[in-house]
Amino acid sequence: MLSMIHLTIMDACGKNVSMNQPKTERNRNPYDVENKVESFHWWFVVRRKLLRFFLSTLNIPKNSFALDVGCGTGSNLKILRSGGLKAIGLDRSIYALSLTQNKIISPLINADLNYLPVRPESIGLIVAMDILEHLNDDISGIRSIYQALKKEGLLILSVPAFRSLWGIQDEVTGHKRRYSRQEMVKKLRQEGFEIIESSYFNFFLFVPIFFARQLIRLFGLRIQSENEVNFPIINFFFKTIFSLEVYALRYFSFPFGVSLLCIAKK
Repeated sequence: MLSMIHLTIMDACGKNVSMNQPKTERNRNPYDVENKVESFHWWFVVRRKLLRFFLSTLNIPKNSFALDVGCGTGSNLKILRSGGLKAIGLDRSIYALSLTQNKIISPLINADLNYLPVRPESIGLIVAMDILEHLNDDISGIRSIYQALKKEGLLILSVPAFRSLWGIQDEVTGHKRRYSRQEMVKKLRQEGFEIIESSYFNFFLFVPIFFARQLIRLFGLRIQSENEVNFPIINFFFKTIFSLEVYALRYFSFPFGVSLLCIAKK
């Protein structure tokens, strides 16, 4: 077995740099689960649809650098590349990047959001989907994103919503918090962002997910990851219901939901 993982890194000017990192991570959960289910699981499938829809509305110049912060196993990178953007994946997990490298040809960076190794004001779009909740200091992360973006550069951000929805998935994936829309918008504005769009999403499934998490907590069910609790009929039903929101968000914002989406401009 190789003891080193080779990652290709692109700096803000497009220069290729090679970097060897020791493989230190041995616990493959939850990245193995994500890598296994991301192509068909309702959550990942519809989240990619949402990303594709909002990319189509933002008029981002072709060939702009797009940085997917916390890219995990890379499920968003194909969407960014299909939009004509120079997609770069960044994650602090070398193991997650090794899974990404096995299936997507794209520059990858092993780094932390709080210390982005890119030139200030060099990135046209930053995607940070379900990332800020992992940080001890989320304000520092927002500030780092702001510094990396070009003037009028865009941020597509999603975070989990409502503390009352705290569940096993929050614990498994190392979440520190869940957010309200008011809280997230306030934090973005105080760091200089202009809010273009903000809405809760996963609205239609809010009630079943809320009660499912209460039952898991009440009965002390031992589940390694909610992403593994999935059957074809459930997956089809959830994917169909959740997909309706992609169209609904064209016309109005949801008053509550399992997650929160913000689009902001520097």
